[in-house]
Amino acid sequence: MVEEAKFLYIETYGCQMNDYDSSRIRAALNLEVVDDPRDADVVIINTCSIRDKADHKAFSSVGRLKRLKRNNPLVILGVGGCAAQLYGEKLLERNPHLDLVFGTRNIPMLPKLISELRRERRVETSFDVEDIFEVEPYHEQGRVTGYVSVQQGCNKKCTYCIVPSVRGEEVNRPTDKIIREASNLVNKGARELTLIGQTVNSWKYNGERFSDLLRRAAEIEGLLRLRFTTSYPRDLTKKLIETIRNTKEVCHHIHLPVQSGSDRILSAMARTYTTVWYLEAVDRLRDAVPDMALSTDIIVGFPGETAEDFDDTMKLIEQVQFDGIFSFKYSARHGTPAAELRNAVPDEAASTRLRELQELQREITLKKNQARVGVVEEVLVEGESKNSPELVSGRTSQNRIVNFNGKLELKGEIAKVKIVKAFQNSLRGQLN
Repeated sequence: MVEEAKFLYIETYGCQMNDYDSSRIRAALNLEVVDDPRDADVVIINTCSIRDKADHKAFSSVGRLKRLKRNNPLVILGVGGCAAQLYGEKLLERNPHLDLVFGTRNIPMLPKLISELRRERRVETSFDVEDIFEVEPYHEQGRVTGYVSVQQGCNKKCTYCIVPSVRGEEVNRPTDKIIREASNLVNKGARELTLIGQTVNSWKYNGERFSDLLRRAAEIEGLLRLRFTTSYPRDLTKKLIETIRNTKEVCHHIHLPVQSGSDRILSAMARTYTTVWYLEAVDRLRDAVPDMALSTDIIVGFPGETAEDFDDTMKLIEQVQFDGIFSFKYSARHGTPAAELRNAVPDEAASTRLRELQELQREITLKKNQARVGVVEEVLVEGESKNSPELVSGRTSQNRIVNFNGKLELKGEIAKVKIVKAFQNSLRGQLN
């Protein structure tokens, strides 16, 4: 008789969608989670493939598991997520110590696959499409925040992006299932939810649009705040802006990836908008919601990017004054149209541009944080501060981290906090 698995170790790379998927893996397997893979019966590496560096990190972790398998042949080693979907059985060829490779839509199948492996000890691969959202995420007791996926996959055709290949075409989740999962998380203690999707604001279902979904979710009893990410600029509609303005639960922060400030590069990326259109959209948003915080993604060193193209990006950053930027050097992904482009930007030039961009953004972010000193902010308290056990920590509606003096009894509540000091990545406050 084969003893059932009891302990799970899971390692996660990538975006909020991967964090969400890891919570679903944990819920599907219903095993006790351990902090050391040596204590686990099942070890899962949940991978990302959005950039080459993410691949390397995941594969490095997979390689380190070889010794674990040698010391404990009964442990089941699995790889899931985007890199698993992208490379499939090649992962097994490169890593014969693996037992299981599964795709991004196969989480509901995991209990069955693990059970079979425990009995038969045979290598498994699974890329069959199941009911993508069948398993709801695990929610840790006492956690104030949570994620709810509203869609899987992407229909955009950005030339640099691997997501459509590893996540598939866009599948929008039914409204009632989204609201049910969100309500369940609130009943388990979540006070702030983030609706997530590859292009979350393009969600639609049975005649409803994303603005309708926001209003429905905001009505959930006990929910204090509602966020969403990641948004596609072209789907920032007038109706969505009005909903953000008129729905108090919706936070005043939006992540709106621009990717480049050069129209020539945006066209090569197939981003479907110009910088003028993007700037006008930002103006519409800020006119409606003056305290709106805005973050973005930018890729430097896209094939063919000239010094003039990069200067255009820097000018756009100066003009918009983003609250934060996630910036990366272009990473060619096999199978994407951009991987076939010539005129690669030398790595040294791309690295220099990235440093310049990040330095400019650090100056802007610090200046914006310093402008909050003396202001009383509403902070949703998430728990003990990472900086000091004497402080608690939370976020403003604009997604700024605030550490302040307060008791843990405030966790899950919105506290009024006067900002007394600004740092690069956080604010310090006093309970008002």
